[in-house]
Amino acid sequence: MNAEEKQRYLERYKEKKYSDGEFFWPDSIAKDAVVSLGIFVLLLCLAIFVGVPNEPPANPADATYIPRPEWYFLWMFQLLKYFPGQLEGVAIVALGALIAVGLFGLPFFDRGPKRHPLNRPIATVAMILIVAGMVFLTVQAAVTTPPQAEAIDLGATKEAQIKAGEELFKKNCADCHGETGEGGEIKDKPGQETRPLNSDDFLLTRTSDTIFQIISYGQPGEGMQAFGLAHGGQLADQEIRVIVTFIESWYVPPEAEGTDTAVTDLAKIENPGFAKDVKPLLDKYCSTCHSKRLKGNFSIADFDKLMKSGDHAPNIAAGDAANSTLAKMLHGVKTDAGGQMPPNRPLKQPQIELIERWINQGAQNN
Repeated sequence: MNAEEKQRYLERYKEKKYSDGEFFWPDSIAKDAVVSLGIFVLLLCLAIFVGVPNEPPANPADATYIPRPEWYFLWMFQLLKYFPGQLEGVAIVALGALIAVGLFGLPFFDRGPKRHPLNRPIATVAMILIVAGMVFLTVQAAVTTPPQAEAIDLGATKEAQIKAGEELFKKNCADCHGETGEGGEIKDKPGQETRPLNSDDFLLTRTSDTIFQIISYGQPGEGMQAFGLAHGGQLADQEIRVIVTFIESWYVPPEAEGTDTAVTDLAKIENPGFAKDVKPLLDKYCSTCHSKRLKGNFSIADFDKLMKSGDHAPNIAAGDAANSTLAKMLHGVKTDAGGQMPPNRPLKQPQIELIERWINQGAQNN
């Protein structure tokens, strides 16, 4: 560009600047502020109404997780696949340096006065190739990367988590601890018993994190295996969390005792039946010790065994709950057969009264 062309260019620039130009303040700033506010509102709406799918918490023991960057970095990570081994580090440093030098040196590399893309074929073609390469690498990364394993959906509400935790507890813990945490014999170790988990002594003296660690790490000295993936078990952290939620749901504060609608409704059953009303209670609260294994040789497996089995049989005096060993023990009265039953979490008064009504009405197999 000679001096005359440069002079004409500067004159056209000055004319264009003052005729069609705008001030940085407040014109450009106002436009930028409006656009920034619009983008912020859009992101806020997406976060509220669309949201981001939750992934499971980070777990270093989970080898199935496939890490991947955000979509705008996929092309770079795909590019690294073409550099084997130790060359990856060299490639990423060299690529970053090349981009930095290119951006800083752009004013020196291209000093032509023309700005229209058609008048700059080399720069235009180079940029098209770069963008096309980034798009190609991004698509390749999305196509060749295996799909991410779905996060374990254990429910968003506490009720759903308790239900999921109950299913996992029954599958992994009930064999040794009983379905309601009443304790029982350790599987494959006759004579060794687990402590009750549904007692206030256990639930009030252990935090959620403590129970989590016990399940995850195990208690080898007490015969309990580790269940956490990080310690060789089969349960992910979020699965253990819902088991903890289920265990903690057993605790009922003293002020809430007797407010359970399902329990208080038992008082409305004037003529309880064995199969429909009594047997389900016994199965839920007594089966761990008096079904598959028999403490005191007493079984609740069926009606006949309930009436006749046990070292101190009969435990039920048909028509006379006051003199029935079972009713006494439900009330915590010491007998030759033992004391409080169940030992760690007594039945609620409406439940005991239902069993007593069934006994007083003849303890029939109805």
